[in-house]
Amino acid sequence: MTEIDQDMYTGALAEYSALRSEITTRINLQHQTLALHMTAVSVVFSVALSGRARWPVLLIVPFISYASSEILASLFRAVEGIAKYVDEELSPRVPGGLGWESWLARQMPNSEVQRMTHPYYLLFPGISIVSLIAIGPFAWTDRVNSHQLGVSFWIVVSAWPLAAAIALLSFKTVRRLRAPF
Repeated sequence: MTEIDQDMYTGALAEYSALRSEITTRINLQHQTLALHMTAVSVVFSVALSGRARWPVLLIVPFISYASSEILASLFRAVEGIAKYVDEELSPRVPGGLGWESWLARQMPNSEVQRMTHPYYLLFPGISIVSLIAIGPFAWTDRVNSHQLGVSFWIVVSAWPLAAAIALLSFKTVRRLRAPF
């Protein structure tokens, strides 16, 4: 190996080390996003269940889920972009290659069933759908018991379609994820 080859090899390994550190940071941010999402949804459900007058707060869950899923998707795309660069640009410059990134690309799901049964569907759009369904009985019971249409009922009637659309966007975001799951 010539000195120029050695310098190119050393430079590629140094760049690889920096990029792997960036990937590790992005993966840690993914974990933090998931933890924050679960905490926020738990708090909203706790507030909603603590009193009958607070049930409209469940309409916030689809927005939280959508925002969290978009953040997670952007982090996945960043990791995938870095991995692609390492696999296509750096790996050929290192004798024997750099294997993790090509392994990552091979870990994509083989079937639609594998994709559709991933827990992210439950964690993001699933919990949004649960909150939207849970609002219905509260709104109907409130309307029947009061024999008049209160403010809470109109909040649900006006905000529910928007929250449902946001839940659908959350589903589409999770669907687009190209993470190895």
